Amino acid sequence: MSFGKLPNPSGPEPAPRIVKLPRHRLRSVASVLKSLHRPPCPPPLPTHLLKVVCISDTHCTHPPIPPGDLLLHAGDLSKWGTFSEIQAQLTWLSRQPHKYKVVIAGNHDLLLDPKFKEQHPERWEQAAYAASDDTRINHVDYPAAHLDWGEVIYLQNSSVTLLFPWDRSVRIYGSPLTPQHGLSAFQHRPSEDVWTKKVPQNTDIILTHGPPRGHLDGFKKSGCPFMMQEVVRVRPRLVVYGHIHVAYGTEERIYDRVGKAYEQISGQWAEWGVLAGMAWGVLLGYLIPSLWRHPERRTTFVNAAVVDGWENYIVKNEAVVLQI
Repeated sequence: MSFGKLPNPSGPEPAPRIVKLPRHRLRSVASVLKSLHRPPCPPPLPTHLLKVVCISDTHCTHPPIPPGDLLLHAGDLSKWGTFSEIQAQLTWLSRQPHKYKVVIAGNHDLLLDPKFKEQHPERWEQAAYAASDDTRINHVDYPAAHLDWGEVIYLQNSSVTLLFPWDRSVRIYGSPLTPQHGLSAFQHRPSEDVWTKKVPQNTDIILTHGPPRGHLDGFKKSGCPFMMQEVVRVRPRLVVYGHIHVAYGTEERIYDRVGKAYEQISGQWAEWGVLAGMAWGVLLGYLIPSLWRHPERRTTFVNAAVVDGWENYIVKNEAVVLQI
């Protein structure tokens, strides 16, 4: 015997309410325009391409690393942030055959943020105790000044220009900063702009631990909007990061007139006037053949987090390999 649903004495249930976010019409029109856009051609590729290998969030693991010319690690070398963990990762990275190995810190790498250690000694003591109790870690307690970096280049809100054969050079800006979530190293208030005009204009690669807003930053859109504005301003060839493990992957964008406008609108830092400029850019794409327009280089976003869950040391994702 089956029982049907009893009638509601108060009448039929109301339909679910659809909540529309602010400026939803603006974003809807921008999405339509973006789908109609005919972007310009990319610039010609260099004669000799460089192979860039990207990893992040290794958390004491040693995932397989393919060969290449440049190895990038976007932070969270460690699990607890202690000397032993970070030194083991640096030794492993330094042994890799790539011509250059460039590394930044992540929010787990407490040892590399002395200001955080000073302000939160209880957090450091907790991390040191956990590391000493972890059978996977040969725990010793030394200051960061004792680290042996070997062949690893470390960036902390700074840049480096790397020289390769065939007159190729690559300029990288690296930063460990992420919007605050919990109590970890290298974090800032989400409302604090720590990015505007920080990246040199001719930067080829932005290497950061946290993602920009709206690009491989998880279901909650945990990325930094100020960083995204800086990406649009600089238009680097690559933006490499991690931090949000579930958002592993790559995507490509073009920041011509239309691409810039769409990013401003989707990031909610533009009004209807920007949409008019976006519409004009779409129209030009139909009036002027793409071959006649100035080439625009693509920006590739890479979330290179290799682990599935740092607590279990599970390596789920492969290193991301790109050619530039």
